[in-house]
Amino acid sequence: MTGFGPLSRREFLSLLSLAGLLSAASPSTSGCPVEGHVIVVGAGIAGLAAARALADAGVEVEVFEGRSYVGGRICTDRSLGFPFDLGAAWIHGPDGNPITDLAARAQARTFLTNDESVAIYDSSGQRVAGETIVTGERRYREIIRKLEAGSRQRTRDESVAGALQRLAPDALEDPLMRYFLSAYMEFDTGGALERLSAAEWQNDEKYPGQDVLLPDGYDAVTDLLAQGLTIHTGTAVKAIAHDAEQVVVTTADGQSHAADAVVVTLPLGVLKQNTVAFTPSLPARKREAIRRVGVGVVNKVCLVFGEPFWDVETQYFGYQSDVMGKYAYLLNTRTFCEVNALVTFAFDSYGRTFEQRTDAQIGREVMDTLRTMFGADIPAPKQTLVTRWGADPFAGGAYSFASVGVTRQDFEALAAPVGNRLYFAGEHTSAAYRGTVHGAYLSGLREAARIRQWLTA
Repeated sequence: MTGFGPLSRREFLSLLSLAGLLSAASPSTSGCPVEGHVIVVGAGIAGLAAARALADAGVEVEVFEGRSYVGGRICTDRSLGFPFDLGAAWIHGPDGNPITDLAARAQARTFLTNDESVAIYDSSGQRVAGETIVTGERRYREIIRKLEAGSRQRTRDESVAGALQRLAPDALEDPLMRYFLSAYMEFDTGGALERLSAAEWQNDEKYPGQDVLLPDGYDAVTDLLAQGLTIHTGTAVKAIAHDAEQVVVTTADGQSHAADAVVVTLPLGVLKQNTVAFTPSLPARKREAIRRVGVGVVNKVCLVFGEPFWDVETQYFGYQSDVMGKYAYLLNTRTFCEVNALVTFAFDSYGRTFEQRTDAQIGREVMDTLRTMFGADIPAPKQTLVTRWGADPFAGGAYSFASVGVTRQDFEALAAPVGNRLYFAGEHTSAAYRGTVHGAYLSGLREAARIRQWLTA
């Protein structure tokens, strides 16, 4: 048998069609079970999708996960007295999105967000007039169109920040434009303007519809997928060796596990750390893609208060921070639950500096911002929770983005199998839906379909 190369769009859709059958079927309803033993490395949603589809087809599957829980960057914390998603929180574009179907199967309650429900404050604490926001957003869209047109004319890639310096230099000095660039572009992509590719930063695809939150926790989706699977948590993988006969996975406790194939769903940030040894070494093209494709840092700060001092009907609050990526966007939890909490974010341009701060320092910084917006006499929070995805050894960042010099082919190289036994999934392997939960999920189905196709050939 020969190995698989990058897939054409038609081949990809064909495999997804097969994957859909895999995920819907079980050995009792799909005919003869597929024989084989597959190891999945990582119990994030990509790994769970692959494992679920293969197990339902009759394949013997084991999942090894270094964390103490399943879900990876989908992690619902309940230490504050309510479900708070530390990582992924939204279904981005619910119409036709496979995560929407999974949430329905899990009987997860959903909340349709409204991006128009936002109040923006300038750096002196004055609320920005609605007509000013509308005019500013129209100008922001014009700047994006300039970036798109400019990228088609260039022969060499540059950063978004560099392109803006040429095409709309005043945008980087305009507080409202800086807010949009941070709250929209940096949040969406996960990358700072200085690291984002001007040519490729939005060369991906989206599902339609207003984004959806899961008020009772995103882990309803991962728990659904994990049901009945053999998952070894607290078991980090340190080495993966493969040849023509088998693949052998070695865990941190020194145990070796042989299988017919392995699906590696380690986040790109972990692959960059080289903490897993591959024998033989990964192909040069894949190693180059691992190096080139960027991983952003998007962190959250959740502050719980005794009573609200903000308009509980407004879903989002914006702040024209003097520092890009620093607490420019806030989510009001009162719009979908009874808890008086505000959630703010540190995006890539500030997110790495943020991770060097203590929780106490971060709390003071956020409260300084809130006091500017809502008044000096607002109360201190009762509880505060901070994430540090960049420092997390099992994540190495939030999600991937198209960094300067990266092309769609780099994401395809990350997805390409090595021979017949070594497969790769994760949001960073989805050129169309990178940086999303649905991109990760679909990538797991894609690899399950490839493996089943190989096992039954």
